[in-house]
Amino acid sequence: MQNKDTHKLNDYQKQQFTKMVKLAIDKKDGPFDWSTYQTVSLEVYKMKKPSVYGIIYKIKPRFHQENTITNSVIIKLSDRDLKTYHKFSILGYSSDFSNYLN
Repeated sequence: MQNKDTHKLNDYQKQQFTKMVKLAIDKKDGPFDWSTYQTVSLEVYKMKKPSVYGIIYKIKPRFHQENTITNSVIIKLSDRDLKTYHKFSILGYSSDFSNYLN
């Protein structure tokens, strides 16, 4: 959804998908103080199954900016409405945080 081949996400959609991916990362590897990180990129891909999205979220620490942390999450929304961004299940997860923490 966030590449040249498909339509762009609007600001609201970006905010909601960013909240979702942060919640997923917090559930798997966190919690984290997100104020110490800045977003490098957010890519959202609609998968073939209904309400399933692949999200690639790249961030970097605000202080040691040479390291980019890549997070990949596949989520299934419980509701089509993004207002309930906290209601989802994690179908797949991979994160550089997992490598740093282990």
